[in-house]
Amino acid sequence: MLEGFVLPGVPMPVFWVFVGLAIIIQGVSKSGFAGGAGILALPLMMLVMPVHLVAATLLPLLILCDMNAIYHHRRNVEWRPLLQIYVPALLGILAGAWVWWRIGQEGVQNYEQLIKRFVGVIAIIFALYIVGKESAMAWAERYRPGPRIGAAAGIAAGFCSTIAHAAGPIVSLYIFAQHLGKTLFVGTVAWTFTLINLTKLPFYVYVGLIRQETLYFALFVVWLIPIGSYLGKWLHHRVSEARFNRIILVLTILAAIQLLFDINVIHIALDLLVGEAVTT
Repeated sequence: MLEGFVLPGVPMPVFWVFVGLAIIIQGVSKSGFAGGAGILALPLMMLVMPVHLVAATLLPLLILCDMNAIYHHRRNVEWRPLLQIYVPALLGILAGAWVWWRIGQEGVQNYEQLIKRFVGVIAIIFALYIVGKESAMAWAERYRPGPRIGAAAGIAAGFCSTIAHAAGPIVSLYIFAQHLGKTLFVGTVAWTFTLINLTKLPFYVYVGLIRQETLYFALFVVWLIPIGSYLGKWLHHRVSEARFNRIILVLTILAAIQLLFDINVIHIALDLLVGEAVTT
């Protein structure tokens, strides 16, 4: 089942540590604790898995998390701002799907490093957002962007989400700036992500990202999501969210640097360990 999912030279225990940690962190993020932490999942998995399989594996898991979120917030939604960002997001999703289609036509290996660098840049932007989240929210609170900003935000969100599941700050800032109140804000954001991710699904299938083996692998690791969700609720009462976010920030930047500069820390560490074992 794991044929093609593990990058060459990555030991199986290392693969499962990185994948397991990434999905658990995604579950923590979806629990409502440390909402920006989910950005770490993509770069972590890309260190041990082919880039296209990471995007394909995460989408069904994200949809399951989204469905759980809207179950709890099924009545907490403001449709006007949601549609202002979701409708133009369709253009971004189409653009992102076209990029994946071209990559599939010309060979993933030809674009693998480019995608990793794109994800690395997005991860660093996300990390900066985590650091300045309160300032960003305070800035957004002073404004009420209209449909034009919504169109630009929607296209950007659709594209970033399709390529790297990374539309969080864009959607959150735009919806927050609509001054909906906490309950409607959380519900509207949950509904927006649900619609965007569900819209991406048929395109992922069409361009060949999601296949039978991808769904099997996602099903094999889905049990880690509720563990992450439970852990997030447990951490909520015991650990400072700011401190947890700082840990996520450091890990995200480290993973992003590896993707940006093609530094395979896993192989370097293994070579060092093997070298020490030989000398001793």
